[in-house]
This record gives sequence, structure tokens and C-alpha cells, in this order.
Amino acid sequence: MKHMAFIMDGNNRWSKKKKLSKYEAYKKGAKKLINITNYIFEKYEINYVSAFALSKHNFKRGSVLINVIKKVLIDLLEPTEDISNFKFKIKFIGNLNFLPKKIALSLRNLEKKNTKAKKTLIIFLNYSGKEDILNAANLLSKSSKKSSKNFESYISSYGLPEPDILIRTGGYKRVSDFMLYQISFTELFFTKKLWPSINNEDIKKFIEQFNKIDRKFGN
Repeated sequence: MKHMAFIMDGNNRWSKKKKLSKYEAYKKGAKKLINITNYIFEKYEINYVSAFALSKHNFKRGSVLINVIKKVLIDLLEPTEDISNFKFKIKFIGNLNFLPKKIALSLRNLEKKNTKAKKTLIIFLNYSGKEDILNAANLLSKSSKKSSKNFESYISSYGLPEPDILIRTGGYKRVSDFMLYQISFTELFFTKKLWPSINNEDIKKFIEQFNKIDRKFGN
């Protein structure tokens, strides 16, 4: 397995269950992502972890959630959360135009750290799988080389292996417009656990289940 992906669902419900603010829940969720990523990279020969942190569709929920996400991202950029303390790279995929320019620039600068690291955490922000495909199709239509390989070069995650496994927390059994082109042969797992409650033992069990699957890729 090279690539493990997550749809991090349930932060809001977790906040209500624990009687905490949305900010505290999403902050907990962000820290959980870092901790889980560290565990995966240290324990397994997995080089990529992808996380669906903010869907383009989430903007329909109003400004409160978006402002919470902005605040959590600012926290990620604080010296105490310095990416230099990690042993992996971070990459952001999605439209960052919703962020103040200073934050967006800081995130891009964050991507330039730990460049020699062999493992990468990919965080999807303001992302839509359908939009990703449409953008790639539009670029392909303007190209003189119309092939599936050229099409894939326009997909936002180009250069990354397709996810081997996708885990969605929160109980819902859907992929919610996440990496639609890339998950055609991805093994899907769902858990009722809310994202902030997920733990290393859960990850271990998912990987053990995955390792028992005879993956034939249509053959």
C-alpha cells in the first residue's frame, strides 16, 4: 500500500456531543490528523496520506464553519505547530482563494519545507472531485495531445499514486465528491466513529482488513 486517504467527517457532531465549540472540535480534528499521519508514516510503508478537510460544498453551510477552518489553519502555522518538527511534507490541493492572501501564501510556504522528506500529507481544501474532472477536460480540449495520459496530467493530484484505501468516519457511506477520478479501484471503508474520536488502533484494524483483500483491479 502506498496511499491512504480519509474523509474526515463528524467534527461538528463531536462538538455537540462533547458540548464544545466548533473551533475546539476542528482544532482537535486537525491535531488528530497530524497524530494519525505520524503514526501511519512511522508504523507502515505508506508514503502518502490524503485528507478531505474542506469540500467546496461546505461553503453552503455559511461563514461560521469557514471562519473556524481559517482559524484552525492559522493555528497550524503557529511556531508551536511548526512543520519542521514533523518528518513529512505537506501539500495542499484545492482552491485557496477563499483564504486571506497572507494565509494562502503561508500555506504555500509551508509546502516548501521538509522537501527532502519521502512521505507526504496531502490536505484537500475547497475541493470538488467533479470540478477537478471538468477542469482537466477543459484543459485537455485546448491541448493538441488528447489522450488519457494527458488528461490525467491535468488532474490536481497528478504525480500521486491513486489511493489504495479510503476511510470515511462519521457513519455516512458516501464519498461526497472526493477524488472521484482517482478512486476507481480504491477500497472503501466506513466507520460510525466521528473523526476526532478515531485512534491508532482503528487505523491498524482498517489496514489489517485491507491486507486480507485480494485486489484484482478488474482482472
